[in-house]
Amino acid sequence: MYYFVFTGIHLLHLLLGMAALVIMYLIARKPSPGRRDLRNLEAGACYWHLIDLLWIVLFALLYLMR
Repeated sequence: MYYFVFTGIHLLHLLLGMAALVIMYLIARKPSPGRRDLRNLEAGACYWHLIDLLWIVLFALLYLMR
């Protein structure tokens, strides 16, 4: 049961992350991004790193619970 819940939550975060990547791509294509644009790019990168670290921890916990 927990596996399916975690997988669904991961899917939700993945979809949000893909939307963030599209926005980051559009910002990166601007000839001269502003300060706010650069802040948004950094926020998107931090989001992806957080999801990566969180998924590593959750995967380890799921493995140990088994």
